[in-house]
Amino acid sequence: MAQINDFLSHIDFEAMREYCMANGKTVHYSKGDFFTEAGSVGRYVGFVQSGYFKYCVLTSKGDYAVTGFSFADECIMDFTQSFIFDKPSKISIIAGCHSEIIQIPLRALRDFISKDNPGLIPHMSAVVLEEAYGRYLNLYQKSPTERYLELVEKYPDVLEQVTLHDIASYLLVTPIHLSRIRKKWGK
Repeated sequence: MAQINDFLSHIDFEAMREYCMANGKTVHYSKGDFFTEAGSVGRYVGFVQSGYFKYCVLTSKGDYAVTGFSFADECIMDFTQSFIFDKPSKISIIAGCHSEIIQIPLRALRDFISKDNPGLIPHMSAVVLEEAYGRYLNLYQKSPTERYLELVEKYPDVLEQVTLHDIASYLLVTPIHLSRIRKKWGK
């Protein structure tokens, strides 16, 4: 199945997954629980077993805007700030519904990767940068309708898993505008 996070198909997470499964612990999150909170250094890396998490930034109005998602079988972490630089996160990672993950301390996984596969972190950085730049360009190249249709084409299950409010936020439209798009296109 296609993934919202295309970059995940360009990174071999298998060694990380195996290490996490062997050394991590199962943790349950209720809807709205924070995995990582903006302003704090992320302490964990995990693999989502069920449910989903949304990556959010706080807007100037004090609302959360959704910038990304992690779904079942995907890695979850604050990569750019906490994992790479050991700095406080600029994002919050929040459970979008009741979710279960296998998590491990971020430093333990970073040490494992540095020792076992030192080229992986620079590769991951390049792939994440390419994905972020592509999403940035899409905001200028495509209309909200085009972005929505691309989203549901690439990831048909998204409407069953994610709230419409979160999808609207991710697409940078209001929930009302998203309803109009869905009504027009029947999706």
